[in-house]
Amino acid sequence: MQSAILLVAVFAVVLATAGCNGSDSPDLPATTSTPETQTAPPPESETTPGTSAFVIPDADDLVIPTISESQLEASRRSFHSEPSIRVEGSSIIYIGFTNTAGYDKLIRLAEQDNISELAITSPGGNVFWGIKIGEIIYENGWDVHVRGLCLSSCANYVFPAGRNKVIEDGGIVGWHGSARQNHFIAERNGISVRKLMVETTGGALLPEADRDGFHFLDQEGFNRVIARFVAEQEMVIELERAFYEKIGVDADVSVYGHFPQRWDAIQGSGGWTFTLEDMAKFGLDSITYEGSDAYPSERARALNGLVLIEVDDR
Repeated sequence: MQSAILLVAVFAVVLATAGCNGSDSPDLPATTSTPETQTAPPPESETTPGTSAFVIPDADDLVIPTISESQLEASRRSFHSEPSIRVEGSSIIYIGFTNTAGYDKLIRLAEQDNISELAITSPGGNVFWGIKIGEIIYENGWDVHVRGLCLSSCANYVFPAGRNKVIEDGGIVGWHGSARQNHFIAERNGISVRKLMVETTGGALLPEADRDGFHFLDQEGFNRVIARFVAEQEMVIELERAFYEKIGVDADVSVYGHFPQRWDAIQGSGGWTFTLEDMAKFGLDSITYEGSDAYPSERARALNGLVLIEVDDR
């Protein structure tokens, strides 16, 4: 029971570093601490007040559980920041985050035969639910109409899933990474992806470990919480891979800014976007921009802190 409670806490802490309002996969730091820098916990009587009695385990020592998609779904269910969703004619108007509440409503609306388009304004949201919403769009053959902005999980999973894609005048589609970005961050740090996830999760969890209600958890329980989080992250990465394969889009579109040769270009920005011609190089086709000037507009990029990345190696 204690481990289950603490698992909720670690999600809140780790996801608070996400690039999309606390809902996406974490934007992990460029450098991480290593287990070698950790010391064994002192006896209880010698523990410094306000410091954790636990240490981050070595990734190789953890037993990572096998979890199912249904177990992952259950752990990711959250009704916070419920999006505004309504139907206008044959269009669903979606404003807000990609999350549980949005998915639950869309899956019900998908039963209506007259729906042909999802018109969306979204800063992004939860990766798992972004993928599930993308699956609804793709399987029903809906068009996607970007009204204003479509960032992060919206750009990763909602926009690419549309049969036809429309970006309104002044609208913007922007990426900043995905579940797979851990591979590039781990490579920059010279460590394995799993080691990176263990250290990042453990680092976020340590400040929480001695708070009221959590201080009684032992090191073994602490390790189980980290192992479960790693298992869920690995499951999300696999679901993301399968999603892009299903819709026929190159998954690199969501992590292109993390490529070593692009890393300097995105530093200090909120992410990146592409021209329509460069989007097509990833398999993002059937896109119409309703603006009188070329996409993307300078104003939309500036408002969202996005850089324009040129694609020359597809």
